[in-house]
Amino acid sequence: MNTILIADREPAHRQQIRRHIDNRPGFRVIGECRSSNETIRCVNTLEPDVLFLDVQLGGDKVFDLIRQAEHMPKVIYTARNESYALQAFDHQALDYLLKPFGAARLDAALQKAACPVGVDDLPGHTATPPARRRHLFVEDGERLRRIAIHDIRFLKAAGDYTVVYTIHGEFLSTSGIGRIARRLDDSQFLRVHRSFIVNMERIDACYREIGRLYVVMENGQEIGVGKHYLNGIKSLIL
Repeated sequence: MNTILIADREPAHRQQIRRHIDNRPGFRVIGECRSSNETIRCVNTLEPDVLFLDVQLGGDKVFDLIRQAEHMPKVIYTARNESYALQAFDHQALDYLLKPFGAARLDAALQKAACPVGVDDLPGHTATPPARRRHLFVEDGERLRRIAIHDIRFLKAAGDYTVVYTIHGEFLSTSGIGRIARRLDDSQFLRVHRSFIVNMERIDACYREIGRLYVVMENGQEIGVGKHYLNGIKSLIL
């Protein structure tokens, strides 16, 4: 069952999408939002598989908005014209729908949403065990800086990039988090969310709140564990 969140300023458009989905097996609408702040809260709390997102919720800033989310659903952007189409697909849009929606076009978008993720994106999947390294290089201005693997606290997806959080500061990698995950030693690094990889040696605690599991890093950063990644954390609990 694919869960769907609809974010649109206009009730009529939210209702049109909901009515269409209600007649399609394998999909379930779990919420509706009408503002950017409400959308971020619902994405993080409900963790939908798919988000229908109206670009008019934030204009150019709508793409920064989705980066603020801890959970990263598949995003189908909706708009009145094609002005933001190139930006949407630059930010890994699953699809881009023009209003008013046609039934055939909605069905095509839902068919894309129903396609399973690639094997490299599955929790815990590693194509080949990476060699154990002690250091990596990250961009630091115009230079490449060597950082110790042990000094990495966690990594967070940022669109097509990845932010590497270390005890010495933050660094931006031009590689996507999926590609980086395949290069890390899975005996030390654990993917706890579609957008987060943590260094298990830097986890200080775990706790549950309102049915959700969180890991607390040694610097106090709290990271929600995605529902598809719970088994990885449970395997660490005696």
